[in-house]
Amino acid sequence: MNKINKALSLTLAAIVSMPALAENLKTEDFSFGGRIEARAALTDSDFNDKSRVRLNGQGKHEINDALTAVGKFEYELTQADSSTDTDVENNIRYGYVGVETAHGTLTYGTQDNAVTYLTNFTDMAEVYSGDTNKGITASGDRAEDTVLYSVTKGDLTFNASANLQENVKGGGAMVAYKVLPSVELSAAYAATETAVGASESSDVYMIGARYTNDTLLVSGLVQKGTAYDTDFDAVDAFASYGFGENKVSVSYNYFSADEQSAKDVNYVAFEYGRYIGDVAAYAGYKVALNNDTTAGAGHTNGNADEFIVGARYSF
Repeated sequence: MNKINKALSLTLAAIVSMPALAENLKTEDFSFGGRIEARAALTDSDFNDKSRVRLNGQGKHEINDALTAVGKFEYELTQADSSTDTDVENNIRYGYVGVETAHGTLTYGTQDNAVTYLTNFTDMAEVYSGDTNKGITASGDRAEDTVLYSVTKGDLTFNASANLQENVKGGGAMVAYKVLPSVELSAAYAATETAVGASESSDVYMIGARYTNDTLLVSGLVQKGTAYDTDFDAVDAFASYGFGENKVSVSYNYFSADEQSAKDVNYVAFEYGRYIGDVAAYAGYKVALNNDTTAGAGHTNGNADEFIVGARYSF
């Protein structure tokens, strides 16, 4: 208990001192932030706590008229799933540095892959979206030891990345274009080659589109490639509508690998959220279809519906 209290005291002290620290850094643009999120899920009559805390900081420093240094970190703390106590799992979601120029931004560290811009078309729900990429190393949201180049010129966005990890090497490229102010199309390719004997090697072709009109968003993503040493197909679809301080959304996630049925994703989910300043409260219900297995390990029924409720305070 003393260790827990000490850890909490250090965390609170760090949060309290963040504004003063930011002032002393004397950079042109530096900010601290984060979130405290309490979440609980009911899956096949099993209750699961999915609460988390995230702390982040990012900044820019103008070196000269042509070159600006950038950096970002984000640290996530969650309770260990297998623990009956308050053991904490730590995860560095982001930790990178780089430079911005008139010709694009080049960064290195733990960060997004080139294709994350495209997968974010449909990964927009509070909880139930983006599941099709969780098991595909090549199109995963983030990776360690990654070099990322990104440039936007008018309506055109181009990303390219390379993963330099010793046991997971690869990369990808993505191009997106706004054919209309409300319509954006995108295509991408990514591949990874893991150590001999591992099953995480993968490659993926993907195309996506999204339509935005005020508070209405409709998007779709189609993927095809190889993962888990077999061919796969994947489809994501997402739609949301906001009115006042409220938002409703529906998502569809589908992933099917030819010889890895234990990895299949196939569900429809409905969510409602209410947003008041820095506070959000939301609830969602996932309907498992046919061969869906996303209920995960620890449940007697991998093909199970799930209900989740959560509240978040952002700072």
